[in-house]
Amino acid sequence: MRRLVLMAMTVLPTVGFAQDDFTITAKVGSLNAPAKAYLSYRTGTGTVLDSVDVADGRFKFHGSVEAPSRALVLLAHEGGDIREMDDPDRVELYLEKGAITITADDSLSGASVKGGDINKDFLVYRSHSAPVQEKMGDLIERYAAASDSQKQDPAFVQALQMEAMTIQEEQKAVDFKYIADYPASVVSLDLLFPYVGSEPVQEVIEPAFNGLSAALKTSDKGKIIAEQLENLKRVGIGAIAPDFTQPDTAGNPVALSSLRGKYVLVDFWASWCTPCRHENPNVVAAYQAYKDKNFTVFGVSLDRPGQKEAWLKAIHDDGLQDWPHVSELKWWQSDVVEQYAIQGIPANFLLDPEGKIVAKNLRGPELHAKLAELLD
Repeated sequence: MRRLVLMAMTVLPTVGFAQDDFTITAKVGSLNAPAKAYLSYRTGTGTVLDSVDVADGRFKFHGSVEAPSRALVLLAHEGGDIREMDDPDRVELYLEKGAITITADDSLSGASVKGGDINKDFLVYRSHSAPVQEKMGDLIERYAAASDSQKQDPAFVQALQMEAMTIQEEQKAVDFKYIADYPASVVSLDLLFPYVGSEPVQEVIEPAFNGLSAALKTSDKGKIIAEQLENLKRVGIGAIAPDFTQPDTAGNPVALSSLRGKYVLVDFWASWCTPCRHENPNVVAAYQAYKDKNFTVFGVSLDRPGQKEAWLKAIHDDGLQDWPHVSELKWWQSDVVEQYAIQGIPANFLLDPEGKIVAKNLRGPELHAKLAELLD
């Protein structure tokens, strides 16, 4: 479940700055070959995964970034491909101009990182976030240690999902407090970015963004967020959902507007999206509970080109056959991604019979509670 750490930095935009050279010098115990160290970060052209050998616990990376960028330094103590490791030894830091040093007795998880003002800020954030991260780590370990029968038990999975949601709310509180307390830190801008699109714009995101320093708001990253906020207002609560037409599983065009007259959950998902697949049983339960009360679901898949069979198999395997499904099979290049300002999936929009958006991104019990409010 933790193999996703290599993708953790890809959500952060990196554009439009002069090149800043960085050097990372590390000393971790007395490791030698076959130990290897890796550095994962994003540039304006894509994600970089660099690697070096380790000798007497020492290794070094040198490179350049267009802006201060969050990165992962990972250590394969016994060698091997870090991308195939479920829980690699790692430390997160910022790549910024100048020298960065990492020191640790035997593991990057307890490493000291020094170098640069942003890393000082990030150290403060990590100390605030550590108790919440420990809770989430414990939950992941409990799931990994569960038996196959437990993992197939809806009650067991739902209990963990609800616990995860509680932890995520704690993490959100930590993040937004940091953003408010450190309005001039690049860390705050990067913390805000993943919440754009998943949290209410006018109540949460816009006030947090407006509280940032002028320098951050007018930076290229800040301008990206400002543009996204304007786009999100088009699909905010109370707006009429933009209409679109895509081919269904048989290749026939189906328009969202064809479902007018019903409450519709427009559900953006994909067969490759693990959180989506975990949420699907909840969507099925909501559909079964309210299908006779003027409610339906409209599944919109962001599956990749050439992956129609995977999409159809996921519909079958997850028991989603009872409502209409459409997909352009264009992955993130699907027109609806920009149209609905989607930052990640699963994402959903609940529409009233007139096509007005009445709720967004309802998960778990929140979906059932909102449907009960409107339809019971």
